[in-house]
Amino acid sequence: MTWMRLPAEYTGPKSKFAILPIPYENNPTYGDGASKGPDAIIKASEHLEYYDEQFDCEPFIEGIQEQKPLNTQILNSAKPEEAIAAISDAVKGLGDTFVLSLGGDHAITIGTVKGLEEKHKDFSVLILDAHSDFRYSRGNQYNHACVARRIVNNHKVGIIGVRAQDVDEAKEAKENENVQILKAHEYDEKGVDKILEFLGDKVYLSIDVDVFDPSFIRNTGTPEPGGLSWDVVIGILEQVFSTKNVIAADIVEFAPHGEEHNYRAEAYTLAKLAYKLMALHTRK
Repeated sequence: MTWMRLPAEYTGPKSKFAILPIPYENNPTYGDGASKGPDAIIKASEHLEYYDEQFDCEPFIEGIQEQKPLNTQILNSAKPEEAIAAISDAVKGLGDTFVLSLGGDHAITIGTVKGLEEKHKDFSVLILDAHSDFRYSRGNQYNHACVARRIVNNHKVGIIGVRAQDVDEAKEAKENENVQILKAHEYDEKGVDKILEFLGDKVYLSIDVDVFDPSFIRNTGTPEPGGLSWDVVIGILEQVFSTKNVIAADIVEFAPHGEEHNYRAEAYTLAKLAYKLMALHTRK
C-alpha cells in the first residue's frame, strides 16, 4: 500500500508531507484495536480524490511520502518509556517535513511531541478529544489517559471537546495555568478563539477520533456520547490553520473491529480528515 496510490514522483524524499504510521497500543482503558488503525486509514486513502473541493487545492502535488510503520512487535513489547523514545527518534529523523502521525493509541502523542522538541524551541499543543487525559498515571505514566499531563510541563495545552473526566483530573487541570479546556457542551466559536489566543504561534495538533460523536465514529476505544460533528471539527481546523503555524499533527485512537464493511466508512472519513489537514496547510 501507498498513501492514495500516488505515482512515485509524488512520494519522494523531498515531499512536503510525511505519513508516519505508529501502530502502538498499550494498556487500553476500555476497547482495544488502536494498533490496527493506521493500516486501515492508509488502505482507505487509496480511494480519496486528489482534489479537495472545499479548499480548492491538490495537496499531493507538494509530495506525500509514506514512512514504514514503526515495528509493532518491538513497540508493543517494549516498556512504555522505551516505546515513547522510539517514536520520538522516528519523528526527529524526518527533518523539516510536515509529519502527520497515524496512531495507535493517544500515548503516541507524548513521543511525537518529544521528537518535535528537538526541532522547535517553543510550541503549544492543541488536542481535540472527548477526554482531558490529565491523569497522573493509569498503570504507567505514559498511558493514553495521561497524555496532556505529560505534555503540560513543557507546553501550553488547549483541549477541545471534553465530555468525560475524573474529578481529580478536572480539579488539577482547572488549577494548572498551562492548560485550558473547552468542554463539548460549552462549545462555540468564541470558546475556540479563547483557546487559540491562549496558545502560542506554533502549534502541534492532536486529534483523538473520540472527539467525534459515536454516531459518526464508532470504532474507537473509549467512545463518549455528545461529541462533535464533522463540520464542527473542520471549522475548528480552519480557525487553527488560519491563525497559527501548525508544525505537525496526529490522528489517534481509531480501532477498527470485525469485517472491513463494519468500519470502511470511518476509515475513509479519517483518511479524508488527514488529507484535509494537508489541504489546510497547503492553502495557507
